[in-house]
Amino acid sequence: MKLQINFKQTNLGVAAIAACCMFASCNKELPMATPIVTTVPGGNTIGDVLNNDTTYSILRAAVLKAGMLPILSDRASTQFTIYAPNNAAFRASGIASEATIGVLPVASVTALVQYHVVGGQFLLTALVPATFPNIQEPTSLVLLPPFIRMSVFPSKRGSAFWVNTIPVTSPDISLANGTMHQMAAVLNPPSQVLAQIIYTDPNLTYFTAAVARADSGAVGLARIDSLLKFALVNMTVLAPNNAAFIAVLDTNIRRGLIALGTPAATAAVQATALASSPTVFSNPLLFPVLSAATVRGIIAYHILASKTTNPAAFQPDVRAFSNNFSTTPAFHTTLVNGSVAVHPGVLGQASFTGPFVSMLTFRGLGTLPSGGAPFSNPAANATVRDRHAINGVVHTLDRVLLPQ
Repeated sequence: MKLQINFKQTNLGVAAIAACCMFASCNKELPMATPIVTTVPGGNTIGDVLNNDTTYSILRAAVLKAGMLPILSDRASTQFTIYAPNNAAFRASGIASEATIGVLPVASVTALVQYHVVGGQFLLTALVPATFPNIQEPTSLVLLPPFIRMSVFPSKRGSAFWVNTIPVTSPDISLANGTMHQMAAVLNPPSQVLAQIIYTDPNLTYFTAAVARADSGAVGLARIDSLLKFALVNMTVLAPNNAAFIAVLDTNIRRGLIALGTPAATAAVQATALASSPTVFSNPLLFPVLSAATVRGIIAYHILASKTTNPAAFQPDVRAFSNNFSTTPAFHTTLVNGSVAVHPGVLGQASFTGPFVSMLTFRGLGTLPSGGAPFSNPAANATVRDRHAINGVVHTLDRVLLPQ
């Protein structure tokens, strides 16, 4: 006999597309170019502002230490966009003074400055409001030499702007060699991939075990684990915490035992014991009901995805910070849509206090107990929001979202 856990078993696969950039050159000799006479622009450069405005003295110290002041002062041949924290923004981020910059390693300061500098001019006011989730903008910080750079993600809602999760206090300051956007805090470049963040979190051990079960039999980038470790994707992972998984597993195992004739009191004790460890996902006795396909569908439902040019394909290329979600409930497709294209997705909603998100919630199609109206289940709260990784962002949830 086997337990009949109330997870409907559906083969919900994960589709992933790795994009490659191809560069071609031609050996044909190029014609001689006609010289173009240009006028050197007047006015202050970015470097001039840093040198003359004492409210940016900490940023100036960082730029000097990184050796980037000369290029940010060049008015003849370069154009830059700089996301510029002033002294108050640095202090809000835990960097108190120029002296603090002085004791930090050169490599760390250089990476920090490069993450705030983008080649070319980028006007935030040109963004389309509420474009979900945001715009990807490669910075000067190199991830993989020579061409792959770390990105920042500007967004706009109404008349407000953010870069990643940091509000912009003064956008589009026009200068002789580019544009400056004053920031409310420092942009910290991520240093880990999603797998490193998730797998080392003691509150996400069930999610980690579920990923391992979901990947049974899968290879390459069809493995969720591979996606979480792949630096060149943009993902949003909604990771239910341990308590969320325990609640779902305990409830369903207990029901399964009772359906098999186990007395309710005994079923409760046995279910609690089985659900008390993330090894529940690797217990062979539960494989018939916690199949790889079933668990894979649940995990896939917690990874946002968008439709590709292939109408049947969805890929995990959505990096959504909490401030990118709407204040009214909105549906977002997931990797489940790669197998069930018409699936409505998850229902997300953000609440703001000023420019900052105070609550982020999600609802799934499925209900517990089963049989309720779609999306009528209590909302899952993001108890930890915006853990930023090289390849995406993870929000920790206090409930498991069920895809059916």
